[in-house]
Amino acid sequence: MKHHFNTPISVIRVTGQKDSNGIFAKRKPKTIGQYLCHIIKTETSEKLDEKPIIFVIKKVIGLPKAADIVRGDEISLLDHRYLVIDVVPRRYWKEIRVTCEVKGSEHS
Repeated sequence: MKHHFNTPISVIRVTGQKDSNGIFAKRKPKTIGQYLCHIIKTETSEKLDEKPIIFVIKKVIGLPKAADIVRGDEISLLDHRYLVIDVVPRRYWKEIRVTCEVKGSEHS
């Protein structure tokens, strides 16, 4: 397992006006901040029932405690955009879990 230290990421929060169904009608992405992170763990699985094959990439990332990040934010990391699915505060840092779907070949 490779640990990547001091990897730069951008945190993007999508805001906008919601329609009657509670879905954003006009999405406005806004960059919240840029941080240096530690990639702790990477998992890659594949959905074989899809053609072409879709790979699901899940990562566990460590961020500074002061990082302004919540569930539902997106991060830009290594040429992919990931969705934040969980934020776990630790004593001195935050641990986030992110996911991304990639078509075709495996990227990690």
